[in-house]
Amino acid sequence: MKAKLVTYTNRKLSGSQRSLISKNLFGYLDKSNKGKYVYERKGLLNKYKNIKVSNNTFIIELKGWKKIRDFLNKRKVKIKSWSIELTKL
Repeated sequence: MKAKLVTYTNRKLSGSQRSLISKNLFGYLDKSNKGKYVYERKGLLNKYKNIKVSNNTFIIELKGWKKIRDFLNKRKVKIKSWSIELTKL
């Protein structure tokens, strides 16, 4: 399977902007009423096969790369990516 290894740098952004980018990409748990209710909010990467390597690095299948690239470019995040071939994802 063809995929992309992606790493991004967001150090020039504010803390709240970095947090929003991470939440939009990877998703998060939303707790309300003192933890009584827990909701899983899905991120953009949940729509495609992916592997989270570290906080700012992930592998995504090739068909989802364009949407992720556009999302990161819109937020002025510095991106580095490499094309890779995986046997399983």
